[in-house]
Amino acid sequence: MVLTSVLVTGLLSALAGTVSAGDELAVAADDARQRLAEGNARYVAGKSTVVDYGSERLATAKGQHPFAVVVSCSDSRVPPEIVFDCGIGDLFVIRTAGEVVEDVEMGSIEYAVNHLGVKLVVVLGHTECGAVKA
Repeated sequence: MVLTSVLVTGLLSALAGTVSAGDELAVAADDARQRLAEGNARYVAGKSTVVDYGSERLATAKGQHPFAVVVSCSDSRVPPEIVFDCGIGDLFVIRTAGEVVEDVEMGSIEYAVNHLGVKLVVVLGHTECGAVKA
């Protein structure tokens, strides 16, 4: 299975507004893109590093500070946290069949950008997508 991603930069300009919570902890878009690329390289090489989903990661109950939004297919073979070697709370993931973005999904993206301070939105697709074929 081949993964493809589209980095959405124009969307951030359209969503730009007053960012409240999370802005001081926001990761720059270029840094977020680099983290995703490095994580995916580790995953592809079979050298993923994120394996601890224990109590330290559950501390995100106090708040979340994801560094990227990933709009991904609902396909169970393409979990963004795994293919980007990220942990709980690192990504704000929106999954729909065929990466379709309607009003509800756009509201989730807007929330992550405007209230969590996320600077990078990625649309992640893959080959052999049954939803797209349907």
